[in-house]
Amino acid sequence: NVIKVGMLARLEKYKGQIDLVEGFNNLPQNLKDRYKVFFIGSGTQKELNNLRFKITEYNLKKYFKILKYIKGDSLSVIKNLDLLVSLTRDFEGFGYSIAESLYVGTPILSTNVGGVKEFLNDKNSKLIKPMDISAISKSLKDFAYRRKVWKKRAYEGKKLIIKRFNSEIMSRKFLKEFLKDLNLYKHAI
Repeated sequence: NVIKVGMLARLEKYKGQIDLVEGFNNLPQNLKDRYKVFFIGSGTQKELNNLRFKITEYNLKKYFKILKYIKGDSLSVIKNLDLLVSLTRDFEGFGYSIAESLYVGTPILSTNVGGVKEFLNDKNSKLIKPMDISAISKSLKDFAYRRKVWKKRAYEGKKLIIKRFNSEIMSRKFLKEFLKDLNLYKHAI
């Protein structure tokens, strides 16, 4: 019954891994014991050391695992998580792993930044302000006790991704932009 939480992101300060460690540290012991957190991604040695230091400082080594690379496709990795967390501090592009998480029905806790606003909302995920350690703790508590509610949100997200961001629709959008750019290029010559 261990709750598997994952962050799929480069190990960088602005991606919010340390924010997750700090939010997790504020949980009561009985909830900490229910979780296992996986950081999946690479980063500089400095960022890796900073993250390890913070985990060690709070005596949380048994709850966190840093995995630089996992063999296999990202959908399979995400499907095996109970919760995907994205805590980017200032800007996130489209957030492909977030969209993949919705697609496979894995609940999401995310900061409300950048391109994620295109498809994340309160109906399909839990959105919080960047660097809000208290909101991270509260969200982890809520997830532990109300997983069915979170799963229902993820299902709503899956319907949205299939309807608005499927490969056919996205390829048409890319082609339209490509042709528009090509046309502008022709006029510039």
